[in-house]
Amino acid sequence: HDSPFEDDEDIIISFIVNGNKGDQGYTGFQGFTGFQGFTGYQGFQGVAGDFGGATFDYTFKSGTTMSNTDISMVILNNTTQKSSTNMYVYQNDDNGNSIDSFMQTVDSVSSVIKGFVRLSNKGDSGQFLLFQVTDISKNTDDYWTIDITNQAFSEDSPFQADEDVLVSFVTN
Repeated sequence: HDSPFEDDEDIIISFIVNGNKGDQGYTGFQGFTGFQGFTGYQGFQGVAGDFGGATFDYTFKSGTTMSNTDISMVILNNTTQKSSTNMYVYQNDDNGNSIDSFMQTVDSVSSVIKGFVRLSNKGDSGQFLLFQVTDISKNTDDYWTIDITNQAFSEDSPFQADEDVLVSFVTN
């Protein structure tokens, strides 16, 4: 055996005892507050909303009279559109949805002013006519006659034949 000691040799063994554990040190100072970050960019403006109320998709007809062949059409009774006193609206919109139930609700309003109707370009809400509604009646030829008085307009006659329009109603 390779040992640094010889048999029967006297050796001294020493042990080192560690001291008691010391107290916990002090807590350090709080660091400085960082700089505030940059303000983010402003978001894009949202798309303009519609007039509100019940809105239906129609096609504008440039004539001044309505017949039962004018399916999904809306017509005004004056070539100077803002001066119209009647609006004719077919009973089904461009999507084939019946508006009869809604129109009966408007007709049931007992106020002298039953509500308002806004006719606007489907792609440009800034092109519009706004009318007060005083009476509504269903014709035997599948369309409604609405008695109207102009309240506001973007121009005297903003709509062209076959223009895609929205007809929006708000009741009183």
